[in-house]
Amino acid sequence: MPLKPEDIIGAWNLVDTFRENPDGTRTQHQGADPMGIIMYTADGHMSAITRARSRPFPADATDADKARMFDSYLSYAGRWSLDGDTVTHHVEHALNENLVGKDRKRVIDHQGDRMVLQGEGGAGGEGSSIATIIWERPKPTGG
Repeated sequence: MPLKPEDIIGAWNLVDTFRENPDGTRTQHQGADPMGIIMYTADGHMSAITRARSRPFPADATDADKARMFDSYLSYAGRWSLDGDTVTHHVEHALNENLVGKDRKRVIDHQGDRMVLQGEGGAGGEGSSIATIIWERPKPTGG
């Protein structure tokens, strides 16, 4: 049964993200306990941020420190469209300029309050690895 927009509209918290490499190994490029949020609006906008949980940044940061910060953070926004069980993120803004103007297609395994997105790995969506991103709806807060 194809997904409907209302199945994914709203905010989702990151549970895990990793790449499955052609040799079968897994790379957790943002560490074992990453953080992040993805939001889909009813009018077709989206925004995604994922990052390593621990990202210390010294006041006297070196170029290597700055590169590590860039490599441990992914942020982009734009429009989204849904076709069956595939969501396409049409990137309009991104920390990594190479993503701007690109489409990032992700097949969704929707599991109620959890969804698993899978697609081509690599910063620009190229490559033979498979990226897996697991999201969960936020738990209601008491109040």
